[in-house]
Amino acid sequence: MNAPRVGLVLGAGGTVGLCYHAGVLRALEEVGGFAANDADLIVGTSAGSVVGAYLRVGWTTEDLWKMAMGTHPILAGLDQAEIDARRANLFTPNFRSMPELVRRGLGSAFVVARSVWRLPAPVAPAVLRNVFPGGLFDMTEGARRFTEDLPQGWPDRPLWLCAVDIVSGRRIVLGRPGSPLTSLHTAVTASCAVPGFYQPVRVGNMTLVDGGVRSTTNLELAARDNCDLIIGVVPMAWDTSAAPCAIEQLPRRYAARKLATEMLEAKARGSQVLLLRPTAAETRLHGLNMMRRQGWEEIASAAYDNAARILDTPRFRNALGALAA
Repeated sequence: MNAPRVGLVLGAGGTVGLCYHAGVLRALEEVGGFAANDADLIVGTSAGSVVGAYLRVGWTTEDLWKMAMGTHPILAGLDQAEIDARRANLFTPNFRSMPELVRRGLGSAFVVARSVWRLPAPVAPAVLRNVFPGGLFDMTEGARRFTEDLPQGWPDRPLWLCAVDIVSGRRIVLGRPGSPLTSLHTAVTASCAVPGFYQPVRVGNMTLVDGGVRSTTNLELAARDNCDLIIGVVPMAWDTSAAPCAIEQLPRRYAARKLATEMLEAKARGSQVLLLRPTAAETRLHGLNMMRRQGWEEIASAAYDNAARILDTPRFRNALGALAA
């Protein structure tokens, strides 16, 4: 009997999502007995693309956990003020004057509009892109880390990173066979380019923004690649067994609805799906600002504790136990 093909889907969620992934994936390995990098396919979107790329180039779930907790060797010798400064540099303002803010504001509004209304459109002339650049902030620290930590080439094991081309309106799955060629760290940057927040990334004749514009998970891609078991980590939805109230669901409703649609397709294709999502208490801990710079340790710890509880239920034990067997 052939071993089941496993897809690991890592969802969007900003810095909160990074910390949430760190806790969940650590629990998945320690409690569930499944190491994230053992997945046959990793699908990453936005924050999930960062996590997936680092896993595929050799980082462990312990590394991710220690980064969230501020104890990783990379941070050795830095005091809390220096760690906070690095986190702040994930959001370096791209403007130094009011006229520059206005120009970038107009460019950012255009990018947001094109991201929301995903219909084919002519490419904006280069002179307009230069005068009205999209993106109010620059991920200085993130770009530095991606360049230093991630190679130009792609890992041997399948890694698909999702972005959206605002010229054609199509989802672009970087790393999938037949996709446009680009470096790994450029692909991660493109998948994280939140419209209006960060500047879009040019790849060939495409203008790419955060893949979360289309879906925070893109889970059905794993089903279409014939994964028998899909493990989805979804920071921007919620655990339906411990759901937040209706008002608290509002900021996450789009993500939850897209996920439900993708789940239906996955199940129709015969895939078993295991989801790890934040509880009501966790969504309140996350707050509305998914790009926050404080409280990372609490988010990761809560994610670990809740994931450990879910992983110890019969459904998860049976599915993960079959993988071990």
